[in-house]
Amino acid sequence: MRPVLFKLGDYPFYGYSTMMFLAIIIGVTAALFAAKKEDIKPRLFLEGALFTVIVGLIGARLLYVALTWDYFSVHPEKIFLLSMTGLSYYGAFLGGALAVWLWCRWRKLNYWQMADLMSPYLILGYAIVRIGCLLSGCCYGKVSGVYWAVVIPRVDSLFRHPVQLYASFGAFLIFAFLKIIEPIRPFPGFNLVALGSLYGVLRFSTEFFREGTALWLGLTGAQWFSLFLAVISTTMIYYLTKRAKSAKAKSGKKKSQSQRL
Repeated sequence: MRPVLFKLGDYPFYGYSTMMFLAIIIGVTAALFAAKKEDIKPRLFLEGALFTVIVGLIGARLLYVALTWDYFSVHPEKIFLLSMTGLSYYGAFLGGALAVWLWCRWRKLNYWQMADLMSPYLILGYAIVRIGCLLSGCCYGKVSGVYWAVVIPRVDSLFRHPVQLYASFGAFLIFAFLKIIEPIRPFPGFNLVALGSLYGVLRFSTEFFREGTALWLGLTGAQWFSLFLAVISTTMIYYLTKRAKSAKAKSGKKKSQSQRL
């Protein structure tokens, strides 16, 4: 673990906040290049990306505070502490999606086009930030005897699953999938819905290796929400793909009839 990566003079660069900063820079820069291919003006896209990042971080913080209210009710002065720690990805996901929707309404842009564009880079940022979690020693795994287990000094001297790396690796795979399937997306908004489905499965799975308190039937609150998100998103993919195929078939039939005439 390296809570502090390095220092410049007396100023420390913390592992988590440094990886968060890198995630934002890498994600926004990569998405900017993708936006150019979609003929979206760079200045306009950067405006939307900045708004999305800010609202996403606020959402991530607010959900984290709500989930750990027992602590913050005693320390309310720390709720608005200017720190990159204490964030929830689900808050960032929901806040970011809402931010894109509001911005597209304001700028009169196609929401689904922007959601498809930004979704892969949202999960890419998550993959990078999870490495920061390992560096800082937060979101740690359960005690394990696997040979790749790690010790989290801030917790104890026991070997634990490096669940942060499991999540990071899975997120990189989701990013790769969304980019590979990009040219053949079955319907507008597929990337956003697929992200909800795939991340729900990833989070549900990694929670089995993460230290946490079961809420009901041996599953944590995060697992229940992830299961709900995965089921809803997968159902939407099935329905919207079927509808898109039906619309395409009808369009092809009408085109064929007009050619005969």
